Amino acid sequence: MRIIKHISFLLVGMAVILVLAFWGFKQNFPGKSIADAVRFRLTSQTGIPFEIQDIELGWNKISTPEIVLRTPKWLAGIPDIRLLILENLELPFFSIITSGKAKVHGQVHEGAFRISTELLTQKILDLSIDSVQIERAPLFSLVPYTFISGFLSLSAHIENFNALQQQKTKFPEGTIKGKLKNARIRISGGTVLLDLQLPELDLSEVQFEVQLGRSIHIKKIQLQGSLEGIIEGVIKLNESRPQMSLIDLNIQVTPSQVLKKEISNYSTMLSTLRCGDTFKINLKGTFNRLNFPTRMKC
Repeated sequence: MRIIKHISFLLVGMAVILVLAFWGFKQNFPGKSIADAVRFRLTSQTGIPFEIQDIELGWNKISTPEIVLRTPKWLAGIPDIRLLILENLELPFFSIITSGKAKVHGQVHEGAFRISTELLTQKILDLSIDSVQIERAPLFSLVPYTFISGFLSLSAHIENFNALQQQKTKFPEGTIKGKLKNARIRISGGTVLLDLQLPELDLSEVQFEVQLGRSIHIKKIQLQGSLEGIIEGVIKLNESRPQMSLIDLNIQVTPSQVLKKEISNYSTMLSTLRCGDTFKINLKGTFNRLNFPTRMKC
């Protein structure tokens, strides 16, 4: 009994020492230096200016109140603004111990996000976001000629994350799938056609699937609501001048009866793009200048 008692005292003493040691390390944790190092690495690897508040060490996690992505210099002509704001980011130690993966979660513009990658290889990155109010994110205001609102959820699977970190490539490879709910889309500017005041689109759901690489292959954008149909195509990225990336989209959409009435003033002009009740359109150009749409074969 005396031996057990001594062992118990020893274990308690060791536990107290470890707690005190961790507490001392926690109080002197170099959170600002680590945040600066992470910010420098992310900015140099991506070309996107990052702002990172001090990293904090907890008993079971590390965290930071906020990470901000600002306008990169290669987006010429775009003002320097806070494009995306990630809040209350946390990296629990438990997921690292049990799965060998770093799993970060937090909030982004009234929604939630999760990011995970294996610590050893860091080859693959998985990202998911849920119910983000995109009209609150300045990033989406950069979409040319378009105002978009709604709740965005998606999952992304990046297969060359390690190569991106090592700057062996600038183009992520993988897939993005998701949906936009309760969307409102307003289009104006860009071409002779789009300079018209077109009615706002009210879409109950937009489903999408995209293949990433040097070219972005839009496998599908499925529309449901005042405009129903599908969009497919390719965007060939211009590395040095992103706004000059080439767009080639095939659009097949049918307007609702309400939308038909709203666009009736443009019926003569739009008739050249119709096949019966459906518009079959090929849209080409660049992000900063779209060509006039042409009709696909009926």
